[in-house]
Amino acid sequence: MIEVEIRAKVNNFEKIRNELKKLNAEFIKQEKQADYIFGRAKDLDSEHKILEGHFVARIREKGDKRLLEFKEINRNGVGMEFSSSLSSIESGFNFLQKLDFEKSFSIIKNLESYKYQDFEICLDDVEQLGFFIEIEHSSKEDGDKTEALKKCQDLLNLIASGAILESKKYGDLMQELINKNK
Repeated sequence: MIEVEIRAKVNNFEKIRNELKKLNAEFIKQEKQADYIFGRAKDLDSEHKILEGHFVARIREKGDKRLLEFKEINRNGVGMEFSSSLSSIESGFNFLQKLDFEKSFSIIKNLESYKYQDFEICLDDVEQLGFFIEIEHSSKEDGDKTEALKKCQDLLNLIASGAILESKKYGDLMQELINKNK
């Protein structure tokens, strides 16, 4: 199985929605997602970003689901991830506080999901950061990642010409914004 994803900054979603409609892309859902990001002082660099190989904690609230997640930071690949359901946001906050994690910031986004062929397309309106499109391609067959990335790029060019590719994750973008406003 192969999965790849690209993200790009866009000005708005109006043109993209029209292009998706022309392609007969299937609208899946619209929902709000809140991510509460936690770090420990010993895991931060001078810009307050999590060091490579260290862990960040996240509480994700999406619909009626709440998850506590620990992610190993590997900006150029995939690190270890651990996830567990939470009964309440407060229980997650309390647990993380006992492990010396402090809340760093929140990432709140309203997202729309679409399906087109082997692609999942998400339109993310991220508070304080703006509008983004994410295109993920997955195939049950093993294949060439470069070719899959090219397919994502081709679809991006078709539905959102002029979009600016963004390689940074929302957490790093938010931390940069916080640092800039200090």
